[in-house]
Amino acid sequence: MSSMTRVLLDSTYLLPSFGIEVEGLTERHIAQLREAVLSRKVKLYCLLVAWVEVIGKVCREAKRAGIIVDEVVEAALKSLFESKFYTWISPNLEAIRLAFKLRMLGHRDNVDNLLYATSVVHDMILLTMDQELKIFLANHGYSLSNVMDHVQLIEKIHNI
Repeated sequence: MSSMTRVLLDSTYLLPSFGIEVEGLTERHIAQLREAVLSRKVKLYCLLVAWVEVIGKVCREAKRAGIIVDEVVEAALKSLFESKFYTWISPNLEAIRLAFKLRMLGHRDNVDNLLYATSVVHDMILLTMDQELKIFLANHGYSLSNVMDHVQLIEKIHNI
């Protein structure tokens, strides 16, 4: 039996829980990811610090779409925390040190720095659609072998 693929989610992948559509992430993709979790091919992890981004994005999108945040937030939080679908973690010291290095090299998104660093330290796949992060990492000689988007992950799971 193959081991479960451990996947750390970029905050973008939490937005559909709040009813926010993400360009390039379809209902079919979400269903495929859900099936991968339910069939124990994938285990999803989230960094607690991602809330810094999620809260801002949800409020901004809700305002733009005229959605009343209170109505959506309670159901989304219940799903994200009580469903046991996600394992919530914090970065450790080694990840924080690497995040500092990335920041000093010029990558200004501290949450992305912590996500990448945590994925490297814990040997996880970082699921992200952030092309800017990928370009930055490549330009500075960091491995992208553990960085992929949902389409790449779904393809990888089907080949396991």
